Amino acid sequence: MKLLPSFYQVGGPALTHPNDATAFLLPVGEKLALIDCCTPEGYDALLQNIRALGFDPADVLEIYATHGHYDHIGAAALFERDFGTTLHLHGEDRAAVDACDPIMTTARLLYGQDFPPVRNILPLTDGERMETDAGVLEVIHTPGHTPGSCCFALEHVCGIRVLIAGDTLHGGFSHKIGSDEARWRESLDRLCSLDFDCYVMGHCNPILFCDANRRIDSLRRSFANYYTPWFKTFYESYPY
Repeated sequence: MKLLPSFYQVGGPALTHPNDATAFLLPVGEKLALIDCCTPEGYDALLQNIRALGFDPADVLEIYATHGHYDHIGAAALFERDFGTTLHLHGEDRAAVDACDPIMTTARLLYGQDFPPVRNILPLTDGERMETDAGVLEVIHTPGHTPGSCCFALEHVCGIRVLIAGDTLHGGFSHKIGSDEARWRESLDRLCSLDFDCYVMGHCNPILFCDANRRIDSLRRSFANYYTPWFKTFYESYPY
């Protein structure tokens, strides 16, 4: 679905598979880049969505990861197998992905799956900038949900500044996956010091959340007020 010129949401629970986090497509000249790429379960639907927009999935040469979790980049191995796609991932999440850690990647912890191994990984660094047809994309390292969590700031060509937040906004907290409250607070403070017109996040239907600065400030103020341990995994059935 087109959110802005040259900026599309192609993955997510309403678009590909219920387990999938959001995935976004950006043309880069003759090629394509994805921000996150969903799970293996959503892979075929993701390819269909890319084709439905008039693009060829074989042109997806780069995947930029918000972090190293199964629901966000589990399909990276399939893109690598089929198209030679390179995954860009922050170094602080690299060890868990290299080891296919079943807990740190949430693959078995939340989804009852194995994390597919990815070989072609390049580092993603804070402040790194990429040119796309939609505008300049800048990496913002925002540890907290995971050590290597990143957001992306898109300076869109139409003059709108978009935050692609991954799970830094609205994401879950668990020491099992390396969540860190102090670092997450610092990351939220950093986002609040920046200026955004709208944002997208890791788990939602296709939508641009406007009034972004006030929304982000509200999330910062409500962060970690109270933790609940009653989180249901996605591969088990709970009668109540």
